[in-house]
Amino acid sequence: MSDPEPLHSWYRAAVAAVHGAHAVQAALAREETPAHPVHVLAWGKAADTMLQGAASAWPGVISRALVVAPADAQVLTSGLGFPVQRKAGEHPVPAAASFAAGEAVAAFLRTIPAAEALLVLLSGGASSLAELPRAGVEPQWLAQVNARLLGAGLEIRAMNRVRARLSRLKAGGALTFCRTGDIRVLVISDIPGDALASIGSGPFWPPDPTETREAPKTGWPDLDRWLSALVPPPTAGPRPSHRRVASNADARAAVLAAVAGDGLPGQDHGLFPDGAGHRVAAQLVRRLRHAPAGVHVWGGEVPVCLPARPGRGGRARHLAAELLLLWAARGWPRPLAVLAGATDGADGDGAAAGAWFADGSPAADSRTRKALREALRRADTGGFWDRVGQSLPGGATGTNVMDLLVVRLGPDAPAARAFARCSDGADGTGARDGVAHVSAPEGMAPVPGALRPRGTPPGVYAMALRALRVRDPEHKCECADRLLEAWRAGDLQVQAEDPPAERIEVPGRPARPALVRPQELPRRGLHTERGRQALLHAIAHIEFNAINLALDAVYRFRELPAEFVSDWLQVAAEEARHFRVLSRRLHETGCDYGSYGAHNGLWEMAVKTDADPMERMALVPRVLEARGLDVTPGMIRRLEAAGDTASAAVLEVIQREEVGHVAIGSCWFRFLARQRGLDPEATFLDLLVRHMPGRVRPPFALDARLAAGFSRREMAALAAQAGGWPASDG
Repeated sequence: MSDPEPLHSWYRAAVAAVHGAHAVQAALAREETPAHPVHVLAWGKAADTMLQGAASAWPGVISRALVVAPADAQVLTSGLGFPVQRKAGEHPVPAAASFAAGEAVAAFLRTIPAAEALLVLLSGGASSLAELPRAGVEPQWLAQVNARLLGAGLEIRAMNRVRARLSRLKAGGALTFCRTGDIRVLVISDIPGDALASIGSGPFWPPDPTETREAPKTGWPDLDRWLSALVPPPTAGPRPSHRRVASNADARAAVLAAVAGDGLPGQDHGLFPDGAGHRVAAQLVRRLRHAPAGVHVWGGEVPVCLPARPGRGGRARHLAAELLLLWAARGWPRPLAVLAGATDGADGDGAAAGAWFADGSPAADSRTRKALREALRRADTGGFWDRVGQSLPGGATGTNVMDLLVVRLGPDAPAARAFARCSDGADGTGARDGVAHVSAPEGMAPVPGALRPRGTPPGVYAMALRALRVRDPEHKCECADRLLEAWRAGDLQVQAEDPPAERIEVPGRPARPALVRPQELPRRGLHTERGRQALLHAIAHIEFNAINLALDAVYRFRELPAEFVSDWLQVAAEEARHFRVLSRRLHETGCDYGSYGAHNGLWEMAVKTDADPMERMALVPRVLEARGLDVTPGMIRRLEAAGDTASAAVLEVIQREEVGHVAIGSCWFRFLARQRGLDPEATFLDLLVRHMPGRVRPPFALDARLAAGFSRREMAALAAQAGGWPASDG
């Protein structure tokens, strides 16, 4: 099971089966050779190999061709017997070269005589490789919108509805440049479900006239208003013939054929489950935990939501990292070998096509798991796999049918070990008297009566409450880490029978620091060591409270989707990391958490908003925590001026990550407001007037707040409420 070579061999067999030249040649061999000249537009990552296949199938028929491919694509189109024009575009976000390629596509189509034919060879990547903005749409705007859509991890059909609104080539737009009506389109599909309208954003596939012409909704108010102001793109004429010549299903079938040739059982599970990132990985792990031994294959694309400054890597390497972390979190219950690879040979940036892992390689110890979590948080899984030497070698493959996940699974372990690491029973299962008691990570307070049937994962609400009640700060941080890990591994579940949420006036916290009113806290300048200690202590106290706030959100607000639990468990774990870093820095300066007094403002607001998740999301993340975005840059500058660069560096890291926490609050506030039929922006401002009049004051860190989900309209209104003070750039 530890030998990765069979996985690599099966992956190579899959890629070979969907090679562009073979697929196109086989498809055209079944068609009658045209009697008049054919012009070929080869457009996408597999453009060169597809054109090779067309030239082999129809020798002497093709009069000329235009190839639009990535700049680093292998040139395979010399000596074909007809002139080939070549344009290199950008991917995955269109840039200057893409706009030049779009002009070339339009010019090429215009010059095809009406009596001659057009053969289009379309493959993945076409959408960004050649682009032509509509009138009134600046190229840089179009590029920015595409980057935003990709970073949000949106499903491809949703992205294409937005793209069609901005482009002269998308959604059948390319047909408006054609004089000939003899058009055939051969497609290598890189789209889940092989929807021909979505491949390359459907340049030769006009929308059905009965389809809605309303502007798509993206969830970003500024973008939605802009899209609504644009006139819908015109509907082109008749739809040309489209034919799929290769797809992810063909690649998966090739894997199973190779597996059968090696005498092993195999199962094709089809496309990945819906969802993004760790949510999909957790579903796969649950399926694999009790799946039959043999080889299991999935395909498609698992979206990844990117941070503001992502590292190196792509979807396949991200998925491999999620799977390794989750399988290790379950105690490696069965022998397992995994390969996740992009069929085009390029997984995101860099020279890798994906990644692989197998039993013991890499070692799934605590250091590796910590490195994996950090790599996933930063979207830098490429760096992780390169360091352990388990990146899948990349390079041009001549095709692109999305990603493949190939898993070789060994025999099931004789006993379930899902919660062995947290068990409290003598038999290692947590069982006493025939009942499995909910076990908690070390340091968690017990919850009376929290019982579950043997083998049933414990409820996430009960476990969040246990962590919330933990008094010791270090134990609370450990619990936050382990809760997130267990949730992502599928070892916690939403249980409707958990006792209803209760009001928690006092969460778990240590005896010190002593709590006082905010005005009773001494004010000290940062030119003294005690002044700097007091500042760090105050921020550490905020971070400790933030752990409790995130855990309370999970425990309390149960009517929301599972993604809400995922988000706030992630926030709890990240706030725990912030608290640890600040505690270490405090210790380095000669004091510890609890050495100074603190106030209880954050938790008091948590109690006031414990009946309404919308109010909680509005008034805690978007007001109290967002205030940190405004004031932290000034603190950093003052610490640097005082010569305390170490403390300033700690705050810089925290500031970057707190933007994401406020953004999560913004996301769920908008979700809840829209769920109730309310305008999010107007509702937020109304809540401020009703609950916190005069409490939100400038300066405002405009860039940080915009990145955290505030709209420019909200920022203008906040400035107006504060007396017209301008927003700062932080």
